[in-house]
Amino acid sequence: MLGDVERLELEVRLRTEELRETQLRLQKTNLELDATARKAREVEGAVAAARPLLRARARDLYKLGEVSYLRLLLSVERPSDFLNGYRHVTTLARRDNERINRFRSDLETLRATRAQLEDQTRSALALRGQLERTRRQLESDRSRKTSLLTSIVQKKETNAAYVQELEQAESRLQGLIAGLATPEDLTVTPAAFKGTLPWPARGRVRVPFGLRKHPRFDTYTVQNGVEIGVPEGSPVAAVYEGRVVFVDRFKGYGLMVVLDHGGKHHTLYAHLAEVAVEVGQNVASGQELGRSGTGLEGPGIYFEVRFQGKPEDPIEWLRKDNER
Repeated sequence: MLGDVERLELEVRLRTEELRETQLRLQKTNLELDATARKAREVEGAVAAARPLLRARARDLYKLGEVSYLRLLLSVERPSDFLNGYRHVTTLARRDNERINRFRSDLETLRATRAQLEDQTRSALALRGQLERTRRQLESDRSRKTSLLTSIVQKKETNAAYVQELEQAESRLQGLIAGLATPEDLTVTPAAFKGTLPWPARGRVRVPFGLRKHPRFDTYTVQNGVEIGVPEGSPVAAVYEGRVVFVDRFKGYGLMVVLDHGGKHHTLYAHLAEVAVEVGQNVASGQELGRSGTGLEGPGIYFEVRFQGKPEDPIEWLRKDNER
């Protein structure tokens, strides 16, 4: 049961990453498309401005005949002006040649830019199609996960099996935390700030700490932490400075981060959609650890406080106003 939930959660996470990557690629392609379109407009303007000048110059040269530059030179009346005339004619010829070459270059640039524009347009259309397909697949994955979680909540036999697997997962978690080494340089423990720590995420407590009675099946489960309801993708922050001692998927808790705050104090952040830290990293109070995902009760995170490996009510450690 837990394995199915974990598998669907992983699929949702991977599909979300694919969607984000496709959105970034489409955004980059659109920016390139805009830049190429601006360049095309600039070159089109230069070509349009050059055309009438070249036409007028071509008409003038046509009127002078095939040996137009020579005729200009021979039209000089005084031999003393021949050198100046030669320079003038040479300058005209060079300028005419430069205009023609520039015009040809602009035409070639325009052709290449239009071809680039067509390629980028096709790429953008393909990415939009891929984005839409990924969105539909993500919604399908989320729907399947929601259906599975709903069946766990609504069916007594399924719920009982799920609870049993959660109890086994809790036993494994307790063993994991007991085996984590405490950093020696974290001397000021969060015990001195009990009742004033910031919340890991801004939201309401959906499932409280302690013994909990199922409203439908009349069964009891022990909640070692709290479920905080927040929209999926919300930032999740460290409640106190510490060192990251665990970052990985843990059966029953999804993607999870564990911080060691020294003095055998640990905090646990689970049901994450993504993480922003790695094992061995020192983090400050309020530093983002990752983004929230979805648990059994819906979008949100699961949060624990443990002292000497035993869970304590997180509400007693956190501020009363639920402000980060």
